[in-house]
Amino acid sequence: MNQINALCARLGEHAAGSWQEEAAVWLLATHGHWLPELQRARLIVDDGEGSSRVAWRLVASACLNAGDGTLSGTVEAWQVLRLACVLTGRHVLSLGNLYTLDEHNMRLALHAMAWAAGGHAWAASLGLLPPAHEAETPSGRVRCEAHPGVHNQSRDCRRPHYVGVDGPEPQAGHPYRVTD
Repeated sequence: MNQINALCARLGEHAAGSWQEEAAVWLLATHGHWLPELQRARLIVDDGEGSSRVAWRLVASACLNAGDGTLSGTVEAWQVLRLACVLTGRHVLSLGNLYTLDEHNMRLALHAMAWAAGGHAWAASLGLLPPAHEAETPSGRVRCEAHPGVHNQSRDCRRPHYVGVDGPEPQAGHPYRVTD
């Protein structure tokens, strides 16, 4: 497993149980530009126990000064980063230029918004992504009403909830987590 894939897994495990943060992490991981950039700028924090989290408050602050700090990206990439911050539910940033996204990134953005609003299974049911690009949670592990225990999601799963490697089943309502 390469370094970025391992980082995606750690971030996904930390986000597990919060549809909003799962969607934000998925969007950054799938877009491809931001995880290495955030890691380089030390905006991804390792807790020392095998878990990592995005310092969303600092990332949102960087979005306010796009291009003037240590982070760099295209106008389109900045829109994706702003949306990821907004999806967490803790930051208000302008999304007025989302219409400038190309079709691929627009589909990623729409899928992430649907995921944040109704969970991964509901977002996947909307068919916003081509079948070859079906989204998975960064952790990839679920609990559901149809199968016992933690497992990988299948089409037979009913009401799946994502969990980390050793994480408990999320509480009803998927409460926000304090991440920074």
